[in-house]
Amino acid sequence: MITHSAPIKKRSAEESIILTLSGASTIGVLPFAIYRIMEQDWAVACLDLFAVFAIGSLFVYVYRTHQTLIPGRILAFVAMFVVFVTILLKGISQLMWIFPALTAIFFLLPANMAAIYSLVILLSIGYVLREQLTVFLALEFYVTAIATLLFSYAFADRMRKQQQQLTELATSDPLTGAGNRRAMEQKLLDVIAFQRREQSLPVSLILMDLDNFKKVNDAYGHAKGDDILKVFVETIKKRIRSTDKLYRFGGEEFVIIAENTPLKDAMKLAEQFRFAIENEGWLAKHNITISVGTAKYEPHETAFEWLGRADRAMYQAKDLGRNNCCVA
Repeated sequence: MITHSAPIKKRSAEESIILTLSGASTIGVLPFAIYRIMEQDWAVACLDLFAVFAIGSLFVYVYRTHQTLIPGRILAFVAMFVVFVTILLKGISQLMWIFPALTAIFFLLPANMAAIYSLVILLSIGYVLREQLTVFLALEFYVTAIATLLFSYAFADRMRKQQQQLTELATSDPLTGAGNRRAMEQKLLDVIAFQRREQSLPVSLILMDLDNFKKVNDAYGHAKGDDILKVFVETIKKRIRSTDKLYRFGGEEFVIIAENTPLKDAMKLAEQFRFAIENEGWLAKHNITISVGTAKYEPHETAFEWLGRADRAMYQAKDLGRNNCCVA
């Protein structure tokens, strides 16, 4: 059952990475800034204070807003900028800072973008230090730096692919590929939280139930029933908009959450879905149609209440003889 209030939002992997890197960097760089001030090394002191302020601000921003895309890119830029300028000011004695920076940006940027960014920075460092680096030191630096880059690239790329696979497994129905009930409930809570902040954008819910499905399932077996569910989902997915998402709510019940969609437009969508299923040849042979209930979100309504109104409209469509669309 969907709860009446939204739970505390869990932090994503991207948030945790940015918060960990920005928090650790802020704490780690601050003592160096204090030391540079005591040594009256004002140029590097100002650079370190800039890093503390910028990275600390990113920590606070991500912690409060849960946004990660732009902060991640800014953090990657700040990290490399500070390292590059430090090396520019202090010379080869600061080269060791490039290695944690190289590793960090692969957790903040897409792997290909991070690789290109890293190569540009490494070439720039080599140019800046061309008069200080011997051939042996340059070779040693680039071999270790490229090795770090390749390791970070492989690790970050594999991590992101595994994360994507786990997310799909956790949020998708394994039979049909539609979103599962867990994903639907989270989406409903997210949509409602947005609606309570911004009520000018309407959102509607379309609940569909397959008519006569139990009879077909009992007559031909579960394998045939599974095939029907797969064909149904394929048929609907061809007709939903890119902004909408299909979820499997129960056995043969499916939900579409249509954002930025007033009720009259949601009614048109519901009728299109009903017509498409009625005229899908293979489903028609098995006498499969759908009954559809549509409900627009009302202010201060809970997810449970919203879904309940759509459910009642769907049962009204069944009472009218099935293969109908009704509005809450």
